[in-house]
Amino acid sequence: MNAPVTDVLILRRDAHLFAARPGLMEKLEQQRELIPLAADQLLHAAVPRDFIVRRGKLRVSQFLPDGREVTRAVLQAGAVLLTRPADAREADPREDRYLVDDLVLMALGEVELWALPSGALEQAE
Repeated sequence: MNAPVTDVLILRRDAHLFAARPGLMEKLEQQRELIPLAADQLLHAAVPRDFIVRRGKLRVSQFLPDGREVTRAVLQAGAVLLTRPADAREADPREDRYLVDDLVLMALGEVELWALPSGALEQAE
């Protein structure tokens, strides 16, 4: 019996989109869904989607099998998160991948996210 395919969250640590490419904001704005988060609000990210932290800070924590919680990243404006089926694409050395089921995404203060259709960031480049 095959194990079920699990979705992954991909962190693109090298992406600070709007600082490096100011014209990209206008391209993506037409496709985006605005997701405002209040302080300490949790996000359950849909799969597959592209997400950009537009404003504020988002903490990405992983729960380990022994119950410990480890903060994997604190993302700031311009950071990119992708959600994909685990087998959707090969790993890139600039990315960190985590199983969605093991993660908690929490707003640190007020956060504004842009949710985009899967692949929107690659098409905009």
